Amino acid sequence: MDEISYRQGERAAWRRILGTAVRELGPEGDAERWRLERADVVAQLRSLCEEFGDNQWEDDLHLGDVIDKHLGRHLRMRR
Repeated sequence: MDEISYRQGERAAWRRILGTAVRELGPEGDAERWRLERADVVAQLRSLCEEFGDNQWEDDLHLGDVIDKHLGRHLRMRR
């Protein structure tokens, strides 16, 4: 297994643990739910960008920019 795949799996495991903890917090965990959802979206974008775009972006980049610059442009060029 390569380093990138290992780190992606590790992060997925931590997101699952965090998700369980946030659910147990109930309404007090609402802010954490947003963070967890963002982490899940970033993971999905990483997967899509690996296949259809490029992964030359930081995890804290605005998601709209990721979609536009690192995925959308590549998909549009394939037409």
